[in-house]
Amino acid sequence: MKKEYKTDIFKTILKNLSLIIVFILSFSLLACNKDNITDPPTEPKAGYKFVKIAQDAQDSIMVAIWYPTRDEENDYNYNTASTGLMVKGKVSHNGSEINNNHPAIIFSHGFSGGGIGSVEICEALARAGYYVFVPDHSDAVMSVRIQGQSNGTLDEALDYLNDNPFGNGESFGYRVSELQSVIEFINSSSFKIDKSRIILGGHSMGGWTVMKVKEYGFRPTAMFFFSMGELNWLYNQNRYFEASAFKTIDFPTAYFYGGAEYGQAISAGLGNVYAAYCFTHSPSPSYGLLVKQGNHFTYNSEAVAPGSFGNNLQVTAINTRLINFLNRHAKGQNIVVTVEPEDVTK
Repeated sequence: MKKEYKTDIFKTILKNLSLIIVFILSFSLLACNKDNITDPPTEPKAGYKFVKIAQDAQDSIMVAIWYPTRDEENDYNYNTASTGLMVKGKVSHNGSEINNNHPAIIFSHGFSGGGIGSVEICEALARAGYYVFVPDHSDAVMSVRIQGQSNGTLDEALDYLNDNPFGNGESFGYRVSELQSVIEFINSSSFKIDKSRIILGGHSMGGWTVMKVKEYGFRPTAMFFFSMGELNWLYNQNRYFEASAFKTIDFPTAYFYGGAEYGQAISAGLGNVYAAYCFTHSPSPSYGLLVKQGNHFTYNSEAVAPGSFGNNLQVTAINTRLINFLNRHAKGQNIVVTVEPEDVTK
């Protein structure tokens, strides 16, 4: 019995010793190879660059591009607006691309605005994993161009629109052609984008521009609008598009509008903002999204619209719901777009 007892003890010691040796060897190997361990990926940063692309045989346009990168961001001065203020942001200028294909957004700024008039929104979209292409339309004189100080004012822009009613938009067809050039550029480029997932977005007359691109045959993955046509509706009681134009849409849409705009429409006896009309006649899925106390220029940077730019709360509310909308309908994530009680969805 004593011999068997000693044998069992000896076996137990050998077993435990083997486990200790294996543990030591494993730890040693881990320590030796620690330099080969890949750190977990970090959240994307916002990269930024601008390029000149061909518009036709004689002309060219500048395009601002925000995109996801792993490179570190730094404070960045984009350009000087007509207000004399610098448009500032935080990006990795000419940062490297991430080796994955991402959805692309083509954004059209409002009349007399500029390609870098809404940098806080564009930077946030890049950090969320989207490429954002924003051209300087030929009328980009009020806010700021991508290169060169702008040479107009907001009052001048509004006076021009007052004196030149929009009508059917014939005088602004150049915007459609410029956006089509951006689409051609993207489709022939080597950017790390998924060319089957291209989203269109626009602010004010930019909303008209992307709708016309759609009417001329381009089918986006989704579309979003910042206060499209609200000034034309408020001051001229004219709609950019009638119900029939929205009923033909066969992709998700999101219509942002400002609380102050809503108040102006009610005071003018219009009954509602134009965004409500667009939402009502757009097929599901569609979203009507209120920017609390927002006005027509809440989507712009402070340097561009010092008296009416979006504050941090407003810009965060815009970005959160816009990114939720895009993540759900461009990336296929099962998430809720909005929980704000004022918003409407279908």
